[in-house]
Amino acid sequence: MKTRNLTMLAMLGGLAPLLVGGCGERGPRWDAPLDSVQPFALLDAVAITDPAEERVVLLTTDDAQAVSLTSVGIQRGMQASAVAPDRSKLFVVSAGDGDGDGHGGAAPQTPALEIVTRAPAARARYPLSEALTGLALDPRGAWAVLFADDTSTSLVRNPNELLLVDLSQPASAANPISHTLRSFGGKPQRFTFTDPLELPGGTRRLLVVETEQDVAIIDLLHPAEPEITIQLSSGQDARQLHPAGVVVTDGDAGPNDARLAIRVDDSSVVVATLAPTTGRDFSPTLNLTDVGGIPSDAAWVRTDAGALALAVLVPTASKAVVVDPTTGLTVDVALPAAYRSLSLVTAQSGAGDPATAAVDVALLWNGPAGGVSFWELGRVAGQPYRSVETVGVTEAVTSVRDVSGIHPELKILGTRGSDFFLLDLKARTSAPFLTSLGEVGVLPSTTGDRAWVFEEGAAQLAAVDLQTLHPEAMRTELPIWNLFEIAATGPTTTARSLVALDQAGTWGATVYDATAATHPDNRTIVTGILLEAIHAP
Repeated sequence: MKTRNLTMLAMLGGLAPLLVGGCGERGPRWDAPLDSVQPFALLDAVAITDPAEERVVLLTTDDAQAVSLTSVGIQRGMQASAVAPDRSKLFVVSAGDGDGDGHGGAAPQTPALEIVTRAPAARARYPLSEALTGLALDPRGAWAVLFADDTSTSLVRNPNELLLVDLSQPASAANPISHTLRSFGGKPQRFTFTDPLELPGGTRRLLVVETEQDVAIIDLLHPAEPEITIQLSSGQDARQLHPAGVVVTDGDAGPNDARLAIRVDDSSVVVATLAPTTGRDFSPTLNLTDVGGIPSDAAWVRTDAGALALAVLVPTASKAVVVDPTTGLTVDVALPAAYRSLSLVTAQSGAGDPATAAVDVALLWNGPAGGVSFWELGRVAGQPYRSVETVGVTEAVTSVRDVSGIHPELKILGTRGSDFFLLDLKARTSAPFLTSLGEVGVLPSTTGDRAWVFEEGAAQLAAVDLQTLHPEAMRTELPIWNLFEIAATGPTTTARSLVALDQAGTWGATVYDATAATHPDNRTIVTGILLEAIHAP
């Protein structure tokens, strides 16, 4: 039988008496609160932050579901943590010793951004001038930005002070880079890292910062130079507009048509074309377009004959608006529902490679009632009312989850209730899945062959085969608080483990073979994770 229960008694041997009540005093670590403990899924490990012990515990597995635990030390005073978008590493922000003195005789520590990975050679530490608690990460993995968010406990903080960390370079006196935004009264709300853009001064990436009342553009080729600020107004009165989202396009081939589209809390969108200017590489030329209502979402798309356009959703009018970025002319498209969200699905729906396709396909969702719709942007001109096709979904869709691997054409639709739907973008069908519980979590497998379904805090787990749509219950005895799928070490690159974490005691886990998880004996149970890691070599 393959089931194993790796308890403290089994794994620590001679240390077992320490766990039995009435055997003398215990150190404070045994009774330390675990409220600050938080797990994250890396590609090949589950990383559990444990600030009380100044460490991150890495749980790894092999292809036989054997569990290994590694304790990676971090600095004192952890402030924030986040996983890289590609799950390659964990970022930890620590304050060190706020009073400048060492802790318990240890050497003093200053604030730092630390990178934790399974591979020791890839770990790094970037000293910081102060422990800023906000952390924004570049999807391409090249940059991290630290800022003072609302969780900061500093007596005084400057919300417009940014620390830009170039992750491609080691720490130095010039890295991180301090950059303070010129303030017109607002503070940063959102950060957008662009893809490489062909700009008048050459190809480079930008950091777009939305504050409460304007938009700042930082050139990441020259991050210490002053930013360009776009102040927003209605153009008709003295009202100050507030940014609600930014989308970016590199436009057509050539250096003079990269654009930003800025949604605001008004019935307008602002299109900023990054054009040549005197004194610096580029400057935004603004065009304000009224779309007949407050926009809820927007995307740059290709319409008839490959023309670039801005697609905007206006739920108060149950319509979409297509904006020509050059002329500002608009085309209204009536929608069957007041959709609030738009996702481009050109390649997944079989329309072709979005890099070469002449037209785009968008999925419309998040309406007040059930249903999602496909919007064919290639039919905008002439008969726009024929460009929308509705797929029946009986509940309001509140989330759209990608399925990767062998089934990129599938999307998992979450709803306000406990049920969920599997949407086939090519066949344009939706399969409902009903649950007997309250709110459930749905985790698509990395390979795309199945989805894992669980209820947080309950001892129930199931696997749904995404090819046959057959759900199958899995054996579990412990309540699940988090569910992760990670790569396991083995002779092949296909070995994967499903890790169901529970908070019993000092955390435990049930580990399944993710390629054959429904087999009743194909699992390993480990308990007392944080206590074991304290004594791990």
